[in-house]
Amino acid sequence: MKKLTAIAASVLLLSMLTAACGSSGEKDTATNTDKTNQNTTTTEATTTEQKDEPVTITVQGQKPDKKEAIEQLNLKINRFKAANANVTIKTDDWEYNPNEIGIKMAANNAPTEFTSYLTEGRTLAEHSWAADLTGLIGSWEHKDDLNPIMTKPVTVDGKIYGVPVDAYVMTITLNKKIFEEKGVPLPPLDWTWDELIDAAKKVNDPAKGIAGFIPMGKGNEAGWNWTNFLYAAGGDLQTVVDGKVTAAFNSEAGLKALELYKNLKDADVLPKNWALGYGDALNLFNQGRGAMVMCGSGNAADAAINTGGINKDDIVVYPIPSLTKGGKHTGVLGGSFKVINPKANEAEQKTAFNWITSEYYTDDFLNAIDSEITTRKNEGKIYIPQTIFYWKPESEFGKKFTDMLAKHDNVFQYDPTLMSLLEGKPEAEYEAQQTYAEIATVVQKVLTTKNLDLKKTLDDSANKIQSEVYNKIKVQK
Repeated sequence: MKKLTAIAASVLLLSMLTAACGSSGEKDTATNTDKTNQNTTTTEATTTEQKDEPVTITVQGQKPDKKEAIEQLNLKINRFKAANANVTIKTDDWEYNPNEIGIKMAANNAPTEFTSYLTEGRTLAEHSWAADLTGLIGSWEHKDDLNPIMTKPVTVDGKIYGVPVDAYVMTITLNKKIFEEKGVPLPPLDWTWDELIDAAKKVNDPAKGIAGFIPMGKGNEAGWNWTNFLYAAGGDLQTVVDGKVTAAFNSEAGLKALELYKNLKDADVLPKNWALGYGDALNLFNQGRGAMVMCGSGNAADAAINTGGINKDDIVVYPIPSLTKGGKHTGVLGGSFKVINPKANEAEQKTAFNWITSEYYTDDFLNAIDSEITTRKNEGKIYIPQTIFYWKPESEFGKKFTDMLAKHDNVFQYDPTLMSLLEGKPEAEYEAQQTYAEIATVVQKVLTTKNLDLKKTLDDSANKIQSEVYNKIKVQK
């Protein structure tokens, strides 16, 4: 799930004034030398006194309880203002919500820049809720250093509507200690669905309240989790052909993914209360009441280590298992990007872009992360990096980032093999959140209903979202 128009206008105005004064002087040279000198003096004074016009922007803030993040944000604000004295920065801790963005834009009270999900790139662009940044990025010195994995989801019809921040590929996090206590060897990183079920059965311990596998079973999260297995089986949530969006999850791949959930339920390896949202599932894992949980990249590891107090050496991150041995470990690719409010004027948009990118590819950025890692160590916490960033990992800056992480002993390490196995597939282009919500009802039926006709349930769900949502989508050609 952030403006030089006034500055540019000032420069343009100054150029016009200078040109006008020069022209007048040329006309008067033969008749009035004193007037020419007076105009020249006035022009010089105007040039000397011209200053950047003041610009005020509202940027993405942090919730009051995130003291560490607030401190880092304030430091960045101070650094930016030191280099841009004409800019006033306000903060707004509103967090992007698909159900609120339309209201915010209609009321004209959305921040100048804010963070959104990569899934929302097309929606924001087509509703004119995100500014077209193609020109700003095109003239940026680092345009060729951006990670294409992250720019693709925010590119619509060849135009870029956001600045990438970071991304994740869905993974499954294991509690190694539970495996060790049960005398169960860890499955191979290059694992399959069958090996997932087998491992879950062996570590499952209902008497101790320990589930073999923790899925998210309520809210949009339920559909989000299930989609990973749909992708791993080679399926899609939807297709877009000739301007028409069509539900595609009621496919053979979708049926296999739904059968996996039924097999997990039949194996009795899920928590008794499986109706878990994002926070619920992670809390259960943090408490040592589940051996495996699905989440984005290192987010579950972060919560388990820094909130649950689980030793970092007892946590390991796995890719989504492949359907068959040697298959792809495809998981949902998500993340965040910065949006600039299209209702902001040109100067505000330019300033917001400069603010967002002010420390991209800089030592200031590296120093900020370095400082955050040091602070975490002083607090007894571990830093868990994302797996995908806005930069190309093989770039010079990417290598500098890796070298900086290597200086610290409180940085969580991913297995290099994991990084080679991870394969991300972007979320649905259209109405991803509504699609997840609809699929969540299917997941819940599988976990509660005996003798459920899985294919019919998938077909009914696909037909419902087709008629209620997809048929109303107008695809811009």
